[in-house]
Amino acid sequence: MLIPVDFTATSENAINYAIAWSKAYEYKRIILLKAMYDSMFDDIIASEGYVNQDYLTKERSDKLEALAALSTKLSAEVGPDIKVATIASELPLLRAILETIQDEQPELVLVGSDNFSYSGNSFVAANVISIAKISPVRVLIVPSAFKYQPLKQLLVPVDFNRLSDLSRLLDVYQAYPIKWHEIKLLVLNVDPKEKYLYPDEQFEQTKTRLQQNLKNFNYEIYYSNNKNIIRGIMRFSTENKVELIVALPGKHSFLYALTHKSISQAIYENATEPVLILK
Repeated sequence: MLIPVDFTATSENAINYAIAWSKAYEYKRIILLKAMYDSMFDDIIASEGYVNQDYLTKERSDKLEALAALSTKLSAEVGPDIKVATIASELPLLRAILETIQDEQPELVLVGSDNFSYSGNSFVAANVISIAKISPVRVLIVPSAFKYQPLKQLLVPVDFNRLSDLSRLLDVYQAYPIKWHEIKLLVLNVDPKEKYLYPDEQFEQTKTRLQQNLKNFNYEIYYSNNKNIIRGIMRFSTENKVELIVALPGKHSFLYALTHKSISQAIYENATEPVLILK
């Protein structure tokens, strides 16, 4: 598991969530990544004499000490079976994440996110959309106010036109040592045209394919007629207590919504439960 950190309250909450997640799903290694890159703006300020070099050197030293302290604390929390490593990268955040994924091959990137009611001035949270877009591996986004809860119900929005994307869900089934029979998948199709009320032969065939893909899971299929797909998904998650939203590719995806509309609006609508974005 790879966790980009920035020492904010949002980052700390993500770490706490990661502790419980890593224990529950038997992770062997956690990597804490701190991007040490100074922006061009910082360089200009330093060159103009607004901040002296001694200050910048101390600031860097403080960050390294904080990273080491966080590693020590995390190691004590997760125990000896999970190894904790740290990386202080000189690259900008997104490049640092990509390079670390290439070098270390993590299965998951876990990031904290702020929401409409709270901002912890987290640099990582401010880049959560870009991180989710560029990561070639699964991304788990943890809202700043959310505390870890054992998984009992998972919301899986599904686009009936893209059932092939369910292969990502089967990858999760194989990747995590979960007692899947004890977890219920709430499989949701948002259908503004209400085809589910008057199903034709094609609809029934698609539903049969969906059921075949979900044969390894304890699941129930639900429908929503909300004209806005993402709002339909989020309303359903509010009305039905879930511990995690599993985002497949396509129009029913959390990531699709974030990249095809106002980012601020999408954050407002998607900041209540953790979201696992499958790749």
